[in-house]
Amino acid sequence: MKNVWKLVVIAFACCFAIACDTPSAGTGRATGHSPGGAAAADSTDILRVGEKIQVILADIPGGPIPADAAISEDGKITLHLDQTFVAAGKTRSKLEVEIRARYVPSFYTKMTVTVKQDDQRFVYVGGFVKLPNRYPYTPGLTVLKAISAAGDFSEFGDKTKVTITRTGDVKELMDCKAAIENPTLDRTLFPGDRIYVPRRFF
Repeated sequence: MKNVWKLVVIAFACCFAIACDTPSAGTGRATGHSPGGAAAADSTDILRVGEKIQVILADIPGGPIPADAAISEDGKITLHLDQTFVAAGKTRSKLEVEIRARYVPSFYTKMTVTVKQDDQRFVYVGGFVKLPNRYPYTPGLTVLKAISAAGDFSEFGDKTKVTITRTGDVKELMDCKAAIENPTLDRTLFPGDRIYVPRRFF
């Protein structure tokens, strides 16, 4: 009889453990979608200081209000009704949400916000390359790829002291000769970046 009771207790304990270990439907869905994943997917939309964008406020009385804005050195833009927003470092979708939250319901009952980046975004390659010019920016563009698009180094180009000037006149030096041998040293470019290849002295 004692053995029978032992079996009943063990069976009950197993059922209780299984029930506790099974996640609820709500919990399972929440852990399946990470907020960080959505942000990573939009990483190519990150806005930067100096970048020109267009912000359209629509679905409001009087019709849409478009505004062309350049992100200032402090990372901000100023829009309709003298409202200022921090734009640099954010994705377009995040900025759209923040802009709408500022205007609705304080100023309007509803609003649709659209943030557009400049379609003609470029990087600039100058100095001792074969075809110095501006070239369209595409996500994933690197220094070596941009120099390749510019026809590669000229015979007088110094591969070891290439200057990258970021937006805001932040300068970086890069040894492209080392990056050719070790591609992990290649650097990612952003819209508006300027590459200068100096003259090589023998």
